[in-house]
Amino acid sequence: MNFSSLIFIFFFLPVFLLIYRFIPKKCRYLVLLVFSILFYLYSGLYNFIILISIGLINYLVILLISKFKKLNFLYYVLILLNVSTLLVFKYNHSLIFPLGISFYIFNSLSYIIDVKRNKIKAEKNILYYFTYIMMFTHVTMGPITRYSSFKNDLANLNPTKDDFYDGFRRFLNGLIKKVLISDNLGILFNTLLTLENPTSILNIFILLVFALELYIDFSSYCDMAIGLGKMIGINYKENFDYPYLSKSISEFWRRWHITLGNFFKEYVYIPLGGNRVGIFRNIINLLIVWFLTGMWHGNTVNFLLWGMYYGIIIVLEKHVFKNILDKLPGFVRHIYVVLIVLFGYIFFIGVDIIPFIKTIFSKNIIDTTTIFYMKENILLIIIGIILCFKMPDKLHDKINNNAIINVILPVVYLILFIITISFIVSGSFHPFLYNNF
Repeated sequence: MNFSSLIFIFFFLPVFLLIYRFIPKKCRYLVLLVFSILFYLYSGLYNFIILISIGLINYLVILLISKFKKLNFLYYVLILLNVSTLLVFKYNHSLIFPLGISFYIFNSLSYIIDVKRNKIKAEKNILYYFTYIMMFTHVTMGPITRYSSFKNDLANLNPTKDDFYDGFRRFLNGLIKKVLISDNLGILFNTLLTLENPTSILNIFILLVFALELYIDFSSYCDMAIGLGKMIGINYKENFDYPYLSKSISEFWRRWHITLGNFFKEYVYIPLGGNRVGIFRNIINLLIVWFLTGMWHGNTVNFLLWGMYYGIIIVLEKHVFKNILDKLPGFVRHIYVVLIVLFGYIFFIGVDIIPFIKTIFSKNIIDTTTIFYMKENILLIIIGIILCFKMPDKLHDKINNNAIINVILPVVYLILFIITISFIVSGSFHPFLYNNF
């Protein structure tokens, strides 16, 4: 079931919210659990059995370890089992990839490791535990959530009217961005890839369209997930902070998919020694993290190259170019980040890398077909670029405090919602890109 599907918007979500609203506060987590189970059952019994089996093994083994300290070595067995399960599904093409398995495993690993480190106690309430790892609002594509913060919210599921309104508006923003902007960028991207005799400008345009699609698609999902959480009293952390405004690649990855970056930092980079080691060891640590990041994103050589590409750049920034970058004007650093990121997407989009790069630097610069597609989609591209920029705080405050705008805004949202639903009904929408990961 997709957040931007009609069955979710007009049936699953309204029924869930209605029951959730009128059930006693102390029982609301049960409603979350039941609807999360239904959410997974809708995607298939196979998905459900796989996820339940992994969760049950983790739950029982951790309880066993908490009673018998001599069995602490089983933490490592459990971690290896979870990682192996993820690798098997990612790298065995004959197996069906269960919905949300990557984020499900990462949430599970976070829980296992935090219990091992005594940062949290092993959860004895199996219903609490499964509510955490199966929550339909975040488990398909994140944000990756630590149990310590989640349990605090779970104990007080009592959102205010303002929480519900803010969450609903955030969800609606994500839905509109997804269907009206990201999906149309996706259609354009797929069309551009089919064009024969590509030119230099066409390939650059393809990278720009993909960069906008990927960011808007994933950030719109996060808007919807965070909005859903807000509506029911769960406070998810932000997953994006306008990454294309960064002035270095290191900063870019602190702003992009923040919870994934924090996961690798907390559970891989720091245990390896992080910054507390010599330069050579630190370089190895960074390359290991980015190699694993590439492995997580995909099961082809391209993704491994993509991971090492960023690993090498971040090593260079940290140990070679840092002082040089810091002295450059801000706009030059922005351009540097955009160029590096766009070039990196060549590994990501599933094309033949060498021919694609050769075309970018070829003498065949532009043709009438490229000009046609650029002109026909100029408004879509402009809107996509605008969505990559943060609204200034002063302008944001003026809009919120303007009585006329506050009257008009609900009407605008209604119109956009109707247009969005018409697009969904027509079948011109795509699943979220990050479902693939």
